[in-house]
Amino acid sequence: MSILIKDLEPKKVFEIFDEILKIPRPSGNEKNIASFIVNYAKNIGCSAYTDENGNVIIDAPATEGKENCSLVILQGHMDMVCVQTDSGTHDFTKDPINAYVDGDFIRAKDTTLGADNGIAIAMVLALLQDRNVEHGPLRAIFTVEEETTMKGATTLSEEALKGDYLINLDSEDNGYLFVSCAGSMDVSIKYAVERIKTENTKALRIELSDLSGGHSGADIHKGHANAIKVLSSVLDNLSDDYDIFLKDIQGGLFRNSIPTKAHVEIEVSNDEYDAFVCSLNECIDAQKKLYKNTDPKMNFTVCDAENGMVLGLAQSLDFIHFLRALPDGMTRMSPVYENIVETSVNTGIIKSTNECISISMLPRSLSKIGLDAIIANIRAVCCLTDNADMECSNEHLPWESPSDNKLIRVLDECYHSVTGKNFKITALHAGVECAQFVKKNKKLQLISLGPTILNPHSVMERMDIKGVLEIYSTVTSALKKLQ
Repeated sequence: MSILIKDLEPKKVFEIFDEILKIPRPSGNEKNIASFIVNYAKNIGCSAYTDENGNVIIDAPATEGKENCSLVILQGHMDMVCVQTDSGTHDFTKDPINAYVDGDFIRAKDTTLGADNGIAIAMVLALLQDRNVEHGPLRAIFTVEEETTMKGATTLSEEALKGDYLINLDSEDNGYLFVSCAGSMDVSIKYAVERIKTENTKALRIELSDLSGGHSGADIHKGHANAIKVLSSVLDNLSDDYDIFLKDIQGGLFRNSIPTKAHVEIEVSNDEYDAFVCSLNECIDAQKKLYKNTDPKMNFTVCDAENGMVLGLAQSLDFIHFLRALPDGMTRMSPVYENIVETSVNTGIIKSTNECISISMLPRSLSKIGLDAIIANIRAVCCLTDNADMECSNEHLPWESPSDNKLIRVLDECYHSVTGKNFKITALHAGVECAQFVKKNKKLQLISLGPTILNPHSVMERMDIKGVLEIYSTVTSALKKLQ
């Protein structure tokens, strides 16, 4: 008999999480989950409302005898990254997540699970109604669009953040307290193209799918293949021996997910076609061998396509070289935090139209200097051609808080009581909303923690069940001690 999610421990947490899985919540479409949270909070005796930007703010009174304690803010976000298998038909605006217990983990069938950050919502709502938890005044904040624009965090009022402590529940490594996170910048490139009609050519389509993908921050150091960059490597290698006319290239869904699929349509000379296909298969075999350990399901499909308007030979080659030259992946490890990536960049999306090819990239760094440096590297590649127009937007600066304060000491003491272990204080090579909050309340002591979630932002996302109990128990114990 299979184990139901709602029967796991802590039971109330997983009962709520099971309900959350039924509510679609892609970024920008958080109204239904916000309504669920507000109604739930009011039904358990808390005051709750949605601000003008869609954020949910809940206030819970202190338990008896704790009225004069410091205000603690518990925080997470409502939206999730919506990724599914290449053959999936899931509608993230309507369909519930089909989740199940798989040994020690919870995962979803053919989609992202949304434990990032649905588990924060579940833990906080369970805690607010748990009459056995002693605490001072509590505020819960759930934000919108964390996975895309960080709109919720950037627009949150200073008044909402007037507290002494903030516990962000959006990190994904049990056993770690995060006091620093990477900053980021959205980089958009438009590569202008002109199209021609060829003669005596044959068109073909190369599809790449079933890569491992993953979070462009948490998984960027794992060496997973990036579908866009793999295709650029294949085309670049073939361009040494064959004339290639680029017709279409598409790939990736989100700037903060490592692309799992992409396709390209090209035309080659009729006279060279057979030899080209033979060489293409050799290149495909080489890529499969290169990524056999990280992307064992890598799948290439080659089929005929229709001839059409294409980039001229010179421009096709220039763009192929340009795409391959763009930096991607981890570029530097942190000299401060052991085994943590300092700087990286993800080539997240590519789309071609009649007039241009658009590329979306997401550079990250734990340091402002590192972020500026990787952006400068991208700009330098763009400057090598007159066709590329680069724009930067949506900057989020790195966050770093003290590695020792009362909040950290209390949480560490409680975690040791629960698990027999101490937290490791470190940094996170991803963006959490703490970076926005600390700007609005410089006296706020804040950290980020959470249960282990493996491979977020991918269909392999799965959450460790035991870790939920450990983090929940740690936070509830800490609230009693925070004065």
